[in-house]
Amino acid sequence: MTAAATVPPSHGRTNLPACIVDNGGWTVKYGLLPPPPPKCDGIDGTDDGASSDEIDNARMSSMYNAAARPPHQLAVLTGDEITSRMKNLGQLSWHYSMERGMICDGETQLRVWARALEVMGVVPVPMMTMTGGGGMGGGGGFLSSIPASGRAKPSSSVTNHAGQREIYSSNHSLFFLLESPFVPSVISEGVDCILFRELGMARVSRMLGACMAAVKYLSFVRKIPDSNTACSTESNVNGVSWINDKTSCCCVVDSGYSFTHIVPTHRGGEALYDAIRRLNIGGKVLTNLLKESVTYRQWNMMDEFHIINDAKEQLCFVSDEFDEEMARARESRKGLRWFDREYLLPDFVNTFVGSVRLPEPLQRKREMEEMESIKKEIDELYNKKQRQELADEARDLARMQVEENRADMAKASNGSRSIVKQGEKTSPSHKPKRENINRKKNKSSFNDDEDDGNDVDKNDSDSDEESQKQRLQRLKAMRDEERKRREMESRERQALALSVERFAIPEILFRPSDIGLDCGGIAEAIVESIDACDPTLRAAMYHNILLVGGNAKIPGFRERLWTELRKLSPSNYKVRVYLPDDPVSYAWEGAKQFAQLSGFQDRFSIDRLSWEAMKKAGKNQTEIWGSMCTNIGQK
Repeated sequence: MTAAATVPPSHGRTNLPACIVDNGGWTVKYGLLPPPPPKCDGIDGTDDGASSDEIDNARMSSMYNAAARPPHQLAVLTGDEITSRMKNLGQLSWHYSMERGMICDGETQLRVWARALEVMGVVPVPMMTMTGGGGMGGGGGFLSSIPASGRAKPSSSVTNHAGQREIYSSNHSLFFLLESPFVPSVISEGVDCILFRELGMARVSRMLGACMAAVKYLSFVRKIPDSNTACSTESNVNGVSWINDKTSCCCVVDSGYSFTHIVPTHRGGEALYDAIRRLNIGGKVLTNLLKESVTYRQWNMMDEFHIINDAKEQLCFVSDEFDEEMARARESRKGLRWFDREYLLPDFVNTFVGSVRLPEPLQRKREMEEMESIKKEIDELYNKKQRQELADEARDLARMQVEENRADMAKASNGSRSIVKQGEKTSPSHKPKRENINRKKNKSSFNDDEDDGNDVDKNDSDSDEESQKQRLQRLKAMRDEERKRREMESRERQALALSVERFAIPEILFRPSDIGLDCGGIAEAIVESIDACDPTLRAAMYHNILLVGGNAKIPGFRERLWTELRKLSPSNYKVRVYLPDDPVSYAWEGAKQFAQLSGFQDRFSIDRLSWEAMKKAGKNQTEIWGSMCTNIGQK
């Protein structure tokens, strides 16, 4: 036990740095929000708060929400240490802290959160003097192994040796946790013990991640004009005109790694708990299905979860015409379908990440189509050039003919004048002959010049034609070299051929009955959730559907969901589905925006002494945290 751990923290301060943590089953999204600047009526007059620019520039990072042990080693890697020290993740023995979206391994979760705090610059100082309460923590065994020199003093924050960022103590920091709804009370009590006792946080705030995403969405909607004609550029990113309906309602669809939750919110982000629905399908189910499919058809990939997950993220998409695509796939040969791809496995010598390429038959087909298009383009350019040359030649001929006619007319007028002046002295038959001779000479010289010009044009066209042929030969040689290189590469590297699996696996999100689950898909869950709301809110819920979570990034997900909802929803309701640019970090960004509100730490967080007093008074988890979640709309 260090001396720093025995110093009681100051629980009265409410301008603490906020550690915002979005706890997901696959990754933990975290970021530090510096303390706000103190008010003018400060006691000591010191300015230990961050500027507004520093607060706005706070960014999110992520790490695996797991611990892993390398083979034949005793060291345990946590969070970002896994990716920084190991390349082949399939060799590790993994320990995940969450199962089915709930924290089941408290020791692993403690390790991950402690590592996230250290990365953010907050040194965890456990309150070892406090005992009792049980909980899910490991009794401080992991945190007690941290040297005392690596911890910050709880009395004040200091700068590091570079002087670029401050190091805070957990006794003077706030932990803002985003979690899923309906966490069992036993798990919730264990989380409190980890945060207050094992990590030694001064204040803790716990909110639903879906509610924070709704806060971010509603703030975006409020910035949109109230007319159909004056929509902002950002509002048209999904191809839909977004208008502020001033209802403060939002139906959040959180489809992540372990589950899919439908969370209707009203009053600016307050969740309607009676209408929340859960679908036990997430990214983990899709990856496991793809892993089994690949193992059954090609290579044994049952131990390569991370490789298959990367292949899913790079190749899978949602189809609007699933049955039609499957019918066309039966009629066409494998390797020539437009959606056929090959996933090149990493060899962990030269490559550590898988890549995607076209199958060889489809690649040859596309190369032939590309060569045909190039030839067609060259022919069009050549014909266009010939037509231009003929038009220029005709224009020159017409211009020369006009000039020749003008010269003949001038000579004729001069000859008539000389005849009038000289009378009968000159014979009239000589002049026309000379004019005819001159005209013939001019014509012959013009024809010679025309022939010379045609010869030059023919030489130019021949040279152009030769250059085009050389270009075609060069392109063909480049294609041959590229084909040989890829053939050699394909012989050296193993590849997974993925065809209908690319869109058949994500189809489970909309048709769980394909894998034997007796439940509806995401569209049916949304309709059931909205029907459980008050009838006066249903139109607003359909009008403001927000997609967050990793599965929302699958291409075609938003379009397919809109199509399914349009079929199931009442015809007099307008359906709008909004997909953010980054649905994974959207909830964290909403929490960051919510934490900057004045009075947030006073109204939406609890200090350690207050939590201990409420536990001694016999209050349950709903009484401790429920009032805060229901007061979001009153911010």
